[in-house]
Amino acid sequence: MSHSVLIVDDNLSLANLYQIVFERVGWSVTRVSSGQEALDSIAGEVPDVILLDVMMPVMDGIEACRRIRALRPEKPPCIVIYSANNRPEVRETVLDAGADAFVSKNLSVFELPSHILVYLPDDSPAGG
Repeated sequence: MSHSVLIVDDNLSLANLYQIVFERVGWSVTRVSSGQEALDSIAGEVPDVILLDVMMPVMDGIEACRRIRALRPEKPPCIVIYSANNRPEVRETVLDAGADAFVSKNLSVFELPSHILVYLPDDSPAGG
């Protein structure tokens, strides 16, 4: 089954790497570079997964997560927030904001798609 992911990261080189990794395992990828662009993007098609970086200018990943949850309660996507900051209080804040999972940037990028699959329901629609 194919899945769709929206990658939200202002670091273009990291976003490129994530895109390559997800596409290699057959996922459909959309990329944006800000929390606001993520909100605009899901106003139409909602992906299976939204992968959010914590540290972004203007609207961080935690605030974007809160707004996405408020915007799409009828079809909530799986939201995974990642950060290099692995402190317990960051993880707690991320989960309190409504994220389904917190992933440390220490996790190998090549393990990310299989790691995220654990959080998806078995019946998530192909392609979003």
